[in-house]
Amino acid sequence: MTRPTSSRTLVGVYGTLKRGHANHDAFLRGAEFVEAGAVRIPYRLFGNEEYPMLVPAREVNPVVVETYRVDAETVSQLDAFEGQFGYRRVEVVPDGATAPVAIYVHPGPPPPSFVPAPGGRWNGEPAAFARALARVRNRDR
Repeated sequence: MTRPTSSRTLVGVYGTLKRGHANHDAFLRGAEFVEAGAVRIPYRLFGNEEYPMLVPAREVNPVVVETYRVDAETVSQLDAFEGQFGYRRVEVVPDGATAPVAIYVHPGPPPPSFVPAPGGRWNGEPAAFARALARVRNRDR
């Protein structure tokens, strides 16, 4: 369930909004970086070389995120950006934390070309996902 946006919101990003990726500067340049690390939440991260997709899961999985403290205007911009692709903002409380973190999730399922992100980390590198896909294909044989 999404809570109303307060003046400062913690947002966890795991894909193209991370530092060094395509959408970071457009939305999070100047945002207060809080921390980076894995959160354990009932979602699973999939991806290809272009972008990731976090989808609901029955089990709890690690997802590596960068957490930023942002203002209401930035949350609104992120909602509009992510919403155009079917993502919605949900709040989760990571293991060991007391404050909720907003994360953008997709109802899924991921496209057939997407593979599970090893260790819950998406890095956008084609070679890394080619290796992951090969492991998945070999495991299914």
